[in-house]
Amino acid sequence: MAIAGLLVAAFIASRVALLLTSYDTNKNWEEPVFLFSATELARDGLTHIFDHQDDLNHGGSVVLLLLAVPWVRVVGTSLVALKGVAILWSALTLCAFMAVGWRYFSPRVGLLWGVLYAALSPTAARLNVTLVGSHPEVLLPCTAALAVYFEWLRSRGGSGRRDGALAFALGVTSGLALWLAYIGATFVVPLLALRLASARRRAVWAALAAGSLLGAAPWCYQDLWLRPHGATLWLQHLGGRAAAGDGWIGATGELAASFGYPDPGGPIVLALCAAAFLALCAGLSRPRWRARLAAPLALLPLLIAPVLGLALLAHAVVPRYPNEGYYHYRFFIPLQASLFWVVALAVDWAASGFGRGVVALVAGAAVIAGLWGQAPLYAQGNHYRPDFDRDRADGCTVYGLAEWDRAGNAAAAASRLQQLIGGRCRERAFAGLGWAVGAQYIKQRDVQWAQARLAAIADGSLRSAACGGFAFVLYHAADLEMTAQRRTAALRQMAAVCRGPAAP
Repeated sequence: MAIAGLLVAAFIASRVALLLTSYDTNKNWEEPVFLFSATELARDGLTHIFDHQDDLNHGGSVVLLLLAVPWVRVVGTSLVALKGVAILWSALTLCAFMAVGWRYFSPRVGLLWGVLYAALSPTAARLNVTLVGSHPEVLLPCTAALAVYFEWLRSRGGSGRRDGALAFALGVTSGLALWLAYIGATFVVPLLALRLASARRRAVWAALAAGSLLGAAPWCYQDLWLRPHGATLWLQHLGGRAAAGDGWIGATGELAASFGYPDPGGPIVLALCAAAFLALCAGLSRPRWRARLAAPLALLPLLIAPVLGLALLAHAVVPRYPNEGYYHYRFFIPLQASLFWVVALAVDWAASGFGRGVVALVAGAAVIAGLWGQAPLYAQGNHYRPDFDRDRADGCTVYGLAEWDRAGNAAAAASRLQQLIGGRCRERAFAGLGWAVGAQYIKQRDVQWAQARLAAIADGSLRSAACGGFAFVLYHAADLEMTAQRRTAALRQMAAVCRGPAAP
């Protein structure tokens, strides 16, 4: 336990040091909206929380905001202070995974997973100090689902009432994980499928279904009732990568890069994870070796998770924005976490045959790799100075961009943004709305469509702000087809709307 406490303390201390010494390079464009929304919710009440999340069909930002509202009151209204929420959440995730490994496998599995999570991904270290709002946050409810599943395995043959209660709890935790981020399916779908396949009583199926419905209730309220168009948005992200030719090979290459090490560091880490995966599969296939491993029903979901995660990322659109850097790889963090499970279990199995020294060897190598990969991240600069008015204005811009998806149409978005308090905030929010129109124009190349959306803004000054946001996106577009000539032609066609009278 002393080693576990030391590991957690070192994790928190290192992430705080990373935040305080390298703020300039560990930030993203979404963070100001968390500060803006946390202060707005503190004034308006938590009943408005679904109007402030940055992602429509994910719940990760909702959870972070629930923590952020009291946090900013106690710690302070600055981005550096608020980002302590991310460190707190990632530390809880570390503790939860270590506890699950310790309780249901062995202490060295729990400790080794903690070492790997803390050391083997510089990208994860940076995301630990970044408010992102969905994908890394999903690890905590996924851990809870794993704990419930393993508790059921341990208590098989117990009372029917306990069996039903655990099935209900598995459904609730799985539903919540899927609400936080769809990538959570890589952990919870195998658990649900194996639990259903082993159920012999209808009462267990009913408990699992009831729990899943309860866990998914926030998603249903958010994406079916509150904003009905939200339920289908995620479909836009499926199928594009495979059709574009990336597929499994492209996803594997991005997974290696997502670890954050310079070549060949990332591929080496991925190769070691793949070797551990193959070793566990070989161990399960041989009766003589299988006796030294955990029960197949315990190992199977942990072996399925990385395969399912890679398949999901290989066949889904993972948007990359210019100057985004490490932030793009937040999609890969759950997959990295599942690979660390595989390595920890394989090393634990090897230790039973080759001695405990193999655990020390792997842990030591991970620490060395962590120092090599993470030491350069520190002392890169922190020039941030708390300025709530400036940060609130930046948050209003992102809020306006997000409202485009949340509202479902331009008129509803404009109506909502006009209710924001403060002229500067409203103008910045409409600039964000212009970003969204510009981004959609780049995809569609439909000038009349863009003209109609901007012309619907009756207030001339707010429409001018939206036009400025539209132009900003066109000038900073990563699309290679957005040449200077095409950009100039588009802006010339929009001039009548952006400079003319308000639409009737």
